[in-house]
Amino acid sequence: MKVIEIPVAELREAPWNPNAMDPHMAYRLTASITRFGLVENLVVRSMPDGTKQVLSGNQRLQVIKDLEYEKAPCVIVELDDANAMLMAQALNQIQGEDDPGLRAELMRSVLTSLSEEDVLAILPESTDSLQELCSIGQGDMAIGLTAWNKAQSARLQHMTFQLTKSQRKVVEQALGRVPENSFTDTGNPNKRGLALFELCKTFLKEGNDE
Repeated sequence: MKVIEIPVAELREAPWNPNAMDPHMAYRLTASITRFGLVENLVVRSMPDGTKQVLSGNQRLQVIKDLEYEKAPCVIVELDDANAMLMAQALNQIQGEDDPGLRAELMRSVLTSLSEEDVLAILPESTDSLQELCSIGQGDMAIGLTAWNKAQSARLQHMTFQLTKSQRKVVEQALGRVPENSFTDTGNPNKRGLALFELCKTFLKEGNDE
């Protein structure tokens, strides 16, 4: 994708953005941009009024406004509302902290246009965590807090492995040979994760049988 310098005056925050940053993190972000500059591009989409709506980088936008930047490096994408919200969630998972109620409202809005399968293919959610998330705000505060906690605990967890090229090839071949009809945990939409899980279960079972 092409990076374009866009006047800051033309950039607008997404009104539905649920992501917030506490004062301490905002201070650190300001210090980082002051020292190193804006090293990460904003992701924006064109709006009918000629402005650009920021899908990823709303916190950085506020900082560069305060620092009186005239232009910002941006990547432009063309997306409808539902896909723009979905992309924003995917890109903002490691930036700031979501407001539970706003995030739940956003995801319910996304699911009116996109299927659950489409959402699970992009976000690190399981079927259970997505359902719990969307239930927030549908009852009293205690119920909402319980739903949020359940949604957080049911989210997919990431694991990182460092492999050589030849080792990765072996792992990829092994994962590809696990038949999908052997998957026992249907709540996880990530097929590679399910394949790894089934391989580990088989290994542990064989070890216990010895």
